[in-house]
Amino acid sequence: MLFCHNLQKDLKFLMHNMQYVLLYLKKNSTFGVIEIKKTYCISISSRYGIIDDIESSNCTNHVVTIYNNYRRSSVFSNDVSISGICRSIDKSIIMSKYINVDKYLRCPDINLLYKNNKTISIFFPKLFSLKEIKNLVNITDFYALNFDSKITSTEGSVFEYFIDLKILGNSCDWIGTRMSTRYYLSSCVVASSQGCMERDFSYTTARDFEDLDKPAEIGKSSARKSIAKLNSKKIATQISPIIIKSDISYELFIDLKRAINGYAVYKKSTFLLNCMDKQIFPTWLNIFENPFLDKGLSSNLFDNEGIATVSRKIINNGVLKTWLLDTYSANRLNIPTTGHSGGTYNWLISTKKKFIQSFNQILDSMYTGFLVTELFGDGVNIVTGDYSRGACGFWIDHGKIKHPVHGVTISGNILDMWNNMITLANDINSGNSIQCASILIDKVQISGF
Repeated sequence: MLFCHNLQKDLKFLMHNMQYVLLYLKKNSTFGVIEIKKTYCISISSRYGIIDDIESSNCTNHVVTIYNNYRRSSVFSNDVSISGICRSIDKSIIMSKYINVDKYLRCPDINLLYKNNKTISIFFPKLFSLKEIKNLVNITDFYALNFDSKITSTEGSVFEYFIDLKILGNSCDWIGTRMSTRYYLSSCVVASSQGCMERDFSYTTARDFEDLDKPAEIGKSSARKSIAKLNSKKIATQISPIIIKSDISYELFIDLKRAINGYAVYKKSTFLLNCMDKQIFPTWLNIFENPFLDKGLSSNLFDNEGIATVSRKIINNGVLKTWLLDTYSANRLNIPTTGHSGGTYNWLISTKKKFIQSFNQILDSMYTGFLVTELFGDGVNIVTGDYSRGACGFWIDHGKIKHPVHGVTISGNILDMWNNMITLANDINSGNSIQCASILIDKVQISGF
């Protein structure tokens, strides 16, 4: 059996080590935060019914962060033994003496630490045999290859399974634990017709194996998407409405995360610097952050400093309501931390509109325009908001797909794009930490031939 591990035994061992090294840390009369992490991973890929690759890993590591008179230093190591972590504590204390004083480098507020008063369901371990996983990837590949005669090759189907054990502790005798699982299944195939070749992929990911899409559907989806891209054309440069498909619409909000990150704010390197409590999206759009979503891909009870997470409105009726802060950036701005050390949590993008259209209905609403299914590059300037990214997809005429499109660039200012959003569809993509539907946006600059 694969992943036949005694997880409770491993957790008990790591917890014992954490309790001991925290005692050692306290003897040094220094405040510190220690993270111990263990990750199990199995990855299997298959091509043409033959297992192409099997990888199994079992990684452990720890990070010691010391706060010493407005100085901070960190040491990383793969040795999670008691002696190994104690050596890291000693090194970090010595290193901290040679770091410049920074009055904002203060330890996290112990009153804001997670108090073990909530639970979330993100841990769904499962035992597999090699035969079961081989069958899973082979079914995916089979349905992709046999979908249509235009499918001429496969780059393989991949299954991955992760188990994460994480223990975080500090000098105040606070300890938090987190156990999570994640499953992933994908397919990538090549389609050919009239001398043209295209490839595309489909995937599914979830905390619980039972929530993955069926392997046959993943295989068919990758084949369908590859065929649909064949014989694509360029389009003329123009200003046109666009629809960003739910598969990739979350990317518009990744730029929001970057722009309201505390480090960008205190460095004054964000185009949203003066936009707190101001409207930056249409009044019908809301973004709610929920760290406690069961099976959520970014659910967490505490951040990397042990600060308890909180549900909050990121955008309320189009208005920006918060920055994303850890302790240091919060100190720089002289406001409380928001518990975002290590990243954000589940973002739920929603609309206040009473009638929510289907994807086909927003195609009809657009009537003529560009349906974006892929975005390329990282052409977003967070300082100015300037936006320029390569794209491909389909040209829509009379609400119907006319032909595939390649070789175009979408450009403008992302703040204008946000404000020009017309509506969301009802096809929410829940397989992402930013859960969003397809978005219709008006008046976007498209550069073609």
